[in-house]
Formats: sequence, C-alpha cells, structure tokens
Amino acid sequence: MAQYATESELASYLQQDLDTASATLALTLASGEFSAAAETWWTPTSTTYKATAYGNCEVDLPYKPVSAVSAVRINGNVITGWVLRGDTLYRAAGFGYRYGWPPDALEVDLTHGYATAPDDVKLATLEIASGLYDNPSGVVSEAIDDYTVRYNGVPILPGRPWREVAAGYRGVLLA
Repeated sequence: MAQYATESELASYLQQDLDTASATLALTLASGEFSAAAETWWTPTSTTYKATAYGNCEVDLPYKPVSAVSAVRINGNVITGWVLRGDTLYRAAGFGYRYGWPPDALEVDLTHGYATAPDDVKLATLEIASGLYDNPSGVVSEAIDDYTVRYNGVPILPGRPWREVAAGYRGVLLA
C-alpha cells in the first residue's frame, strides 16, 4: 500500500526525530485507515470488476474515481459501443440479454484511484500516523505516585477532522 505522507513529513509534523521503521509502519497503517474510510485510493490501481449482467443500459462501477476502462466483456467476449461517464458505463444495446437465463457474466477491466494525495489527505494521514506513533498503546491515563498525565486522544489541529475529510471523498465526486 502506498503511503500518503513521508517519514520526514511525519518527523516535521511531530517536530521530533523518529525511528524510521516505526514511522513507516505508522504511515502505512494510517494511509490504509484513511483509504478505507474514504473508500478510494491515492494510487492508480488496475482491477477487473465482475458482476452479473441483466441487460441494463448502465453499470455503476463501485470504484471511485474510475480513470480508465480498457475492456468490457460479456461471457468472455469483448464488447464495444460503451461510454464511460464518471464512474458509470453506458451502452445503448445494454450489457447482456434482458431476459436471458442464466444471466450473463460481465467483466470490466479498469483503472481507479487518484494520481497523488492532495494536501487535505496528507494532513489527515499525518494526524492518524502521529497518534499511532506517539501513543501506540492508546493510553488515556497514567499515574505514578502523585504525578498524573492524561491524553484525550483528540489533538487540536488545523483543518477538518480526518474522518470528515475522508467522508468528503466517498460517494459521488464532482469535478
């Protein structure tokens, strides 16, 4: 999995020297956590989407954003005459036979994901990674004799909380 920020950016964000292996792990986990919450990736990824075709004229692809479709097959045969608009494929003749039994198998070879991570994604990843790096055990309170330290786990940071940023990338994307 790609990291949406670098170890040196995390060191600058935390304003301290870091253990490289721990920083790499924190950034990898943080990038994965953000991608899962946003339901998209900031690395172009090629995949084959497989579905059942019932003759509909449109197929909504479950990947965001779709940047390219290289081939569409029904029952293993390459078909043409389709158009990609956003994350949806359209074809006037439909995809498969409307009343055929058994239903047809649809396969779409596509590339999805963003080319690079924008600044808000990088900041959100650094926010998650800093929590993983600074407090990997998730301790909320620690006391030794009369000395007590408590962390609420919610740092005061510029910008929107990372879950809100991730939510902005889910669903329909407008350009």
